[in-house]
Amino acid sequence: MKIAITKNSPDEEKFNHYKNWLLRFNPAVEFRELIYTSNAPDEGDDCDGLLLTGGTDLHPATFGKRPIEGQPKDIDEKRDAFEFSVLEKSLDSRKPVLGVCRGLQSANVFFGGTLYLDLEMDGFSRHSEPGGKERRHEVAIKQDSVLRHAAGSDTGVVNSFHHQAADRIGRGLKVSAQSPDGVVEALEWAEREDKSFLLLVQWHPERMKDSFNPLTESVGRIFLEEIRRCQKKH
Repeated sequence: MKIAITKNSPDEEKFNHYKNWLLRFNPAVEFRELIYTSNAPDEGDDCDGLLLTGGTDLHPATFGKRPIEGQPKDIDEKRDAFEFSVLEKSLDSRKPVLGVCRGLQSANVFFGGTLYLDLEMDGFSRHSEPGGKERRHEVAIKQDSVLRHAAGSDTGVVNSFHHQAADRIGRGLKVSAQSPDGVVEALEWAEREDKSFLLLVQWHPERMKDSFNPLTESVGRIFLEEIRRCQKKH
């Protein structure tokens, strides 16, 4: 099993969290790191699934907005376009896709959705802490959802490191979890029939210290199970 994983941060420790998290459930998983280059971008065509990881903000121009003062300086429309291309190819090839944090936001924009540029400026409570410290909050999970089936519960507690979130939901997607203040915490297909697996979560399951929390363990397990199921079909 080989998983394509987007690498948009130089922080190796954070990046390795994703690998170590999935290796807990299947030590035989191999990874292909996808890094945007202007020469010959590797889009992981020979991989069995795609993991869209966290990172800095998408460029607001990708969803029709202008940057705000204090926006991260390393936003890059070319990198955003590369990740949209990777996602499109994975969907066309019917490969399972899991998006984490920025991964949720990127996929939502890919499907024509938009983002809140800053949650606190838009009237929501804070969903991040200074210095990258962990913040935690409850989520409510929708009954008729892949996430509810995987987690086995309609509530849970997750970590939170983000200041942006999905605003208008992209075409073909539905909200499957929300925080108490109404922020979108998970997205998936609105209609699952004849589609490959897609689960997008706003939290970081790979960094949750309570490793048996169903909103970290079940997310990783169902992603790998869906990849294995697709492999058997082919």
